[in-house]
Amino acid sequence: ADRALQAERDILGRVNQAIFIAGLLSLAAALVGAALLTAGLLKPVRELTVAARAMAGGDLSRRVPVRGRDEVGELSQAFNHMGESLQQAESLRRDMTADIAHELRNPLSVMQARVEAVIDGVYPPTAEHLQPVLEQTRLLSRLVEDLRTLALADAGQLALDRQEIDLAGVVGRTVAGYQAQAQAAGLELRVHLAGDVRVQADPGRIEQVIGNLLSNAMRHTPPGSAVEVTLERHANRARLEVADGGEGIPAEALPNVFERFYRADRSRSRQAGGSGLGLAISRQLILVHGGSITAANRQQGGALFSIELPLSGSAGPSHG
Repeated sequence: ADRALQAERDILGRVNQAIFIAGLLSLAAALVGAALLTAGLLKPVRELTVAARAMAGGDLSRRVPVRGRDEVGELSQAFNHMGESLQQAESLRRDMTADIAHELRNPLSVMQARVEAVIDGVYPPTAEHLQPVLEQTRLLSRLVEDLRTLALADAGQLALDRQEIDLAGVVGRTVAGYQAQAQAAGLELRVHLAGDVRVQADPGRIEQVIGNLLSNAMRHTPPGSAVEVTLERHANRARLEVADGGEGIPAEALPNVFERFYRADRSRSRQAGGSGLGLAISRQLILVHGGSITAANRQQGGALFSIELPLSGSAGPSHG
């Protein structure tokens, strides 16, 4: 009996020992697994932290590797997308600053040279010799006003005098105001207007957009050709198209025609090509009206700018 009892105790001791060892091994494995899991989770977080600090310090090129499709992976993708957006915005800001400096430097240089010539007695202070100074002053005033309009639109503070307007009447009046200029340039302005096209809009701003598009179309249309303006209804939207008879827009330039100061033809002078802000302003003005504007090339040649605005009574965002 004593031997049997001792054997049972030995067996129980070995079982307890085996359980204890197994428990230690399980605990060790759990600790190792937890450490590996924690390291796997913390590594992308540490990478995000380091990249965020670098980006806060001005290094907008920093990106982090995407290590999966879980929440951390989605966070990494969002961080990289934010970095790309910030880098693009910074690049656009630098380009715009350089463009503004260039736009301001040219007329200021002309004005300075002319005034210095008058002061030095090279030119007499007559209207003929002071006229270029006035023209450059007007150019600067137009540029500053264009920049102000864009700044207000970007900030959502552009005041609009919204009212129900007959869009056909606004288009007709605006086109009529350009007929003399078109005839002097040897161009024909063709107008096709649908009736009863009413929209909630600021008539002055809509005239500004139409004028920008007409001026742009006439600059690119050779003598003997035509600029066509068409207004139609499409379901609950008004569609206005301005087509020119020029060379069209280069394919590589199409995505950028509404960017500020962008010119497909870099050799075009500021006096002949405007401030470089007309199309950018047109896009912003149409957007705050709840509409859309696009640019394309016609199959028969020439550029085509299309505007869509919601008709009166249609749903649309409220601005201004």
